[in-house]
Amino acid sequence: MEIRRFGGAENEIRDVGGADIEIRRVRRSDVAAIAEIYAYYVRETVISLEEVPPSATEMEARIATIVARYPWFVADDDGRVVGYAYAGPHKERAAYRWAVDVTVYLAPDVHRRGIGRALYTVLFPELQRMGFRRAVAGITLPNEKSVGIHEAFGFTPIGIYHHAGYKFGRWYDVGYWQRSLGDDSAPEEPLRPELGEGWS
Repeated sequence: MEIRRFGGAENEIRDVGGADIEIRRVRRSDVAAIAEIYAYYVRETVISLEEVPPSATEMEARIATIVARYPWFVADDDGRVVGYAYAGPHKERAAYRWAVDVTVYLAPDVHRRGIGRALYTVLFPELQRMGFRRAVAGITLPNEKSVGIHEAFGFTPIGIYHHAGYKFGRWYDVGYWQRSLGDDSAPEEPLRPELGEGWS
């Protein structure tokens, strides 16, 4: 595995099943691929509790809002975006600004190749560098794979919202996991993220 640094975050080139997977910052040109990956989870699963997949235009607006304050990385397999991970606000009240929600999504044909782990391996050090202190992950239950990857990265369960989401004709619990990104000393303001190509 080769690690290359760019602007304080790690750009990881990883040999996964004979292919080099590059973990890099999101670019505006990635929007359509990201929207396509996410649409699968909206249409076919309860991993996302949205019911209508956002259009590429809506996804572009969402990404633009996120990357103004938080990092977003994609996994690039020889020009094809096969996954992404990002952080977003945990809550909007100002006092929560050192806590983030994190998520990772993969194209359905690339699971079990270590790509999700590679994305998180880059995301969490970047969040720490930027000064964030806590990361929270919400997981529609049951989802052993998602629980497993989050607990492998040090997340611990903090609670369950019972029957919080209704989709495909049934109710689902949503569990929450949390991990520390830093200590409890008085924080400085979080840094702004660096931007990938096409974002300003």
